[in-house]
Amino acid sequence: MKKLIKIIILVVLVMVSGCAIQKKEENAKVIDTSMFLYKVSNQEGNYSYLFGTCHPGRYPIKSLDKTTEKVLDESDSIYLECDMKPSPKETEEITKYNTYNSIRDLGLEDKYENLMKQYKSLKGKPGYALYNVFVINSLINSDPEVLNKANISKFSAIDNYIYKYAQKKKNFKEVEGIEFQMKLITELSGDYSETILDNLANKEMVIKSAKEDLDAYYSGNTQYYEDEQNLLLNQLEQLNDSDKEKYEKYWNILAYSRNIHMKDTLADSIHNNKHDFIGVGCKHLYGKKGIIQLLKDDGYLVECMK
Repeated sequence: MKKLIKIIILVVLVMVSGCAIQKKEENAKVIDTSMFLYKVSNQEGNYSYLFGTCHPGRYPIKSLDKTTEKVLDESDSIYLECDMKPSPKETEEITKYNTYNSIRDLGLEDKYENLMKQYKSLKGKPGYALYNVFVINSLINSDPEVLNKANISKFSAIDNYIYKYAQKKKNFKEVEGIEFQMKLITELSGDYSETILDNLANKEMVIKSAKEDLDAYYSGNTQYYEDEQNLLLNQLEQLNDSDKEKYEKYWNILAYSRNIHMKDTLADSIHNNKHDFIGVGCKHLYGKKGIIQLLKDDGYLVECMK
């Protein structure tokens, strides 16, 4: 039972992991992301595009593949989950959420002390207990050992490449917004912090999960995400009633409810006869309750652009 809960926590936790930043690096590559790009059409032939992005980076990016670049160039608007560079005022407004339901407020400093012993990014920083568990998760995702063993680059992110593209075209829009995501995280941090800290204490599993996710993305393995999301839903069904209710709430808030909102954003774009590019974390696309299936259930034609 505990193993099932660990998998549920870690799989969904990745869906709110922060993005890497983008900077110019040597040996930049053309990254083929066309297998994560979908043309979504209604019965009248109106269409927009759905794209599954990857929040952590791996390789320096010269450009994306020709198909994705062409769609970006032709899109009326380019959407991502949130603005990568909020204004100073917005930043000040949202940082207050980092301390809501803090580790210290929840009396979980002993579990945080255990993490400090394992992760260099937390070592010697007891003051971080003033932050909530999702801030700690982000710091662990930038830990040197995690970055190295999972082959993650904190300087190369597809999200940021697309964001810069949209800034040049001056057609960027948000699907959700940072404040929305921060409020969502705050809502969850009270009930799930202890379980999340216990899972983050398993460094081997954290690294393995991160590496497998990125390996799948950069090899174009969409089936990995389809299987992972369906396995997660099947595992939820195996939990006893009390655990099932608790972790279904976690799943619904962090994943399913957001999938519906993202699907509706794309549907509105099509309804308004816009040819938009909607980029969200790739885990939102797949599985029985993913955006692709939700769109198909609503009668849309979904075609992979690969």
